[in-house]
Amino acid sequence: MKRILIPLMLFLAALSGLGAASYYDTGSQIFTITAGVSTPMSYTSHGESMFWPGSGEGQTHHTVGGIGALSYQIFVTPYLAIGGELGYQFDFSRSGDVSTNVPITAKLTYVPVQGDFDIPISLGLGMDYISYDSYSKISFGLTFEVGFRYYFTESWGVGINTGLLVVPEVYFDRAEKNSVMTYIPATISVTYRH
Repeated sequence: MKRILIPLMLFLAALSGLGAASYYDTGSQIFTITAGVSTPMSYTSHGESMFWPGSGEGQTHHTVGGIGALSYQIFVTPYLAIGGELGYQFDFSRSGDVSTNVPITAKLTYVPVQGDFDIPISLGLGMDYISYDSYSKISFGLTFEVGFRYYFTESWGVGINTGLLVVPEVYFDRAEKNSVMTYIPATISVTYRH
């Protein structure tokens, strides 16, 4: 246990030292473009859950797909930013049909470490346009994201991100059709700040 706790404590101490002074001011802005892959993690419907991509028994019957997004945020405090994000995600079902999500989310980001290196932690909530085969629906979506960005100039940076995307399908008139799909996105990003 000590082998895990001591390095973890040293890492957290180093992070807190990096983030001692804030880089951002109230009103600072960030524009980000992300692209990458999205892995179906779970699908729950009718009380049954399936996990991980693939068409085998107990799998989600979806493939690894692609994801991309544009986001804009403005800092309301030196460590907290609010804004919005427009995304697009797709994958393929076992039958070969394309499954797409178009999330439009309000995004709240906390940046405890900032400067040449940023570690943003974000939570998003919004609407999600879902399309599969000839069926489409507007639902809501929830995102959680953690990233790491390196700024190679004062304004431009690149980064990597991962997190969790939760896409529920809720039917008020037919509860037996309710379901939840979760994805793990892994993306690279280009960020402009000023």
